[in-house]
Amino acid sequence: FIFTFNFLNQHNLLKGNVCIIGDGKVNCVGGLLSINRNDIKIFSINLTEVLINDYLIIKNYNLLNDDSIIVVKSEKDLDSPNKKLFLIDASNVHLLKNKNINLFINIASMQEMTSEIIENYFQIIKSNRSFFYCCNREYKKLPGGEEIFFDEYPWGDCEKIVFEECLWHRKYYEFFPPF
Repeated sequence: FIFTFNFLNQHNLLKGNVCIIGDGKVNCVGGLLSINRNDIKIFSINLTEVLINDYLIIKNYNLLNDDSIIVVKSEKDLDSPNKKLFLIDASNVHLLKNKNINLFINIASMQEMTSEIIENYFQIIKSNRSFFYCCNREYKKLPGGEEIFFDEYPWGDCEKIVFEECLWHRKYYEFFPPF
């Protein structure tokens, strides 16, 4: 993520309201918290069980105190002053429509969503007139048989930062040979 943060910082996008869609194990949230900038509010959308795990990691590593974190259950929770991190269950993502979010980030999790869910996220991103950093597989066949193609995401007039292969996500480790 350090390369991603460097890239986003070069484009002056790591400021204001930043939303991470489907962060895994506090990868992106943890990086944003470690930057420790007061001009960033973080909105993290995920499944409930992942958000619980994220919260426990944040607490275990003292990345943020409880006074700075809120679990969003209603729209009024988004207006909570002095909060740095807003944890949002994916079923409540609709609360983020038109909320002045500057940047949405999704790395390797839209490829796990159905096209209907992806369309819903794009509607929210577009309602905020946000930039969108999206780094996902070009193709994925879901367990139910639906095929997801990156080029067929509903880009429309979405503010893309770049549209090219991400150099630092070409290589990755696996838990099985050849690793």
